[in-house]
Amino acid sequence: MKVEAVYHRPRNEFAYYDTNGTATILLRVGSNDILRARLFWFDKYCIDESIAAVEMESILSDSLFSYFRISITPKYRRLQYYFELMDRSGAVWYLDEIGCHQTADGCTESCFQMPYLNRTDAITVPGWAKEAVFYQIFPDSFARKEPTPTGEDFPSWGSEPDVVAHLGGNLGGLRDRLDYLSGLGINALYLCPIFQSNSCHRYNTYDYFKVDSRLGTLEDFKSLLMDCHRRGIRVVLDAVFNHTCDTFPRFQDVLENGSESPYVNWYFIKEYPLAVDEVYRYERFSFERHMPKLNTENREVRRYLLEVARYWTQLGIDGWRLDVANEIDLSFWRDFRREVKAINPEALIIGEVWGDSQPYLAGDMFDSVMNYPFTTICRSHFLDGTLGATAFRQEINRLLTHYPEPMTQCMYNLLGSHDTARWLTLAKGREEAVACSVVFQFLFVGMPAIYYGDETGMVGEDFIKARRCMCFTPANMAGQTLLKLYRNLVAFRKAHPALSEGVFRWLDPQPIQGSAPLAFLRRTDGDTVVMIWNPGDEPVQCKLPWDGQAGQILSLAPMGYKIFANGQEVML
Repeated sequence: MKVEAVYHRPRNEFAYYDTNGTATILLRVGSNDILRARLFWFDKYCIDESIAAVEMESILSDSLFSYFRISITPKYRRLQYYFELMDRSGAVWYLDEIGCHQTADGCTESCFQMPYLNRTDAITVPGWAKEAVFYQIFPDSFARKEPTPTGEDFPSWGSEPDVVAHLGGNLGGLRDRLDYLSGLGINALYLCPIFQSNSCHRYNTYDYFKVDSRLGTLEDFKSLLMDCHRRGIRVVLDAVFNHTCDTFPRFQDVLENGSESPYVNWYFIKEYPLAVDEVYRYERFSFERHMPKLNTENREVRRYLLEVARYWTQLGIDGWRLDVANEIDLSFWRDFRREVKAINPEALIIGEVWGDSQPYLAGDMFDSVMNYPFTTICRSHFLDGTLGATAFRQEINRLLTHYPEPMTQCMYNLLGSHDTARWLTLAKGREEAVACSVVFQFLFVGMPAIYYGDETGMVGEDFIKARRCMCFTPANMAGQTLLKLYRNLVAFRKAHPALSEGVFRWLDPQPIQGSAPLAFLRRTDGDTVVMIWNPGDEPVQCKLPWDGQAGQILSLAPMGYKIFANGQEVML
């Protein structure tokens, strides 16, 4: 046994609990090192009477590690525990806070502890999130209703986008398209920024309390929100608290009054004047002169931004997507969560973090993040073919064990966004690769998210071209198939509880001809869904080994897939 690979700590993804006092314990060991793991647990004040041993379940393995998990509910909301491991040679080991031993002597004294399972420290996420199917909208490009709110003349709908020019999408146009969204079946909207700004993307805000006039009025937004809620669609708004627009009144005051401005400490000022000959002496987001970075450590800035959060949350929105979340201090996000959840405990908080998000998903900041690592893994496997079956399976397992399970169940799983090229373009038009990846996305653990227009086959070679005007009819031949597929997948996911709350387990198809395909199941009481697909370049034949289809011979073309629900093959 690789002793150095054995690891546990009583916090974060390795030990957490819910408000009912049920604790989930995760143990990491070397990949395939351990035959069996048991948890010995007890109450610290009555060890002899309460000690119990329970078998842990082997759940997943990646390239380096295997994981075991157990959930228990201690009677008195106190938990002390240690582990017993049996390696492949039959040797027995014990793990406590000190390390691994080959005797249990002293383990009850040096055990792991969760002294009291306080409800306010429990991992909680909105109950609706794991059933959510998101649809992301870039408001400037989604739909335009005439006459426009400001009376401006915009380019004809369908004109090519750029970084600056507005295409004229507005809230009225979006509201007119709610029948389309209801028909698609989605139940959650993520709207890119709608606050007053001087850019088409609106990621540089200059009035956080006002709807951008090109989109409409506050009353227009309230009407949209009400119509969405009537249809069972929740609305999440995008907020940019890392930086403002350079026309934001406080920044303009600093520009005009220099060191005498009362807002000097709202920003990170290096020298005065702030700009000389295209040299900018203040911190900016991505070196962009129009996006001066806010100092969220400043109390006045915090008060202002938290008031913004309170205002829109009290208005009735269902959550927040937080731009550039990993460049803002963590204490601000803890305050933000407290303020938002005090108004609406079911508000969903999604951070934009492109990499490892563990610091943000410990239960005191975000409920979810934009799961770009999921995007990268799917692109490498389904589109580029650079991540083979074994490596793909290992990388997916790493994602599944990286965060507390409640967060994993509501990760924002995306294939495309306003910051990426279009998925169909990245696939070089290969419809079968796109279809297989979308099916995996909808059957995987987490919240599947559709970037507007991906369902109709829209294309775009970069993030600017990916912001083209929405095409509500299939944009190409692939779009005809994709639109039907998306509609069927949304309905299929809603019809099967296993896809929102069921366990995820890999299956091992037995190859008859060609290499082994990949397969997994999602299962909950009374509901089982299985997906099997061929990631290789050659057709395969195999037997699918699960209790609903034991021994059935399947044939799969490259990037071909099959879905089974409770033993019956499903055609989407």
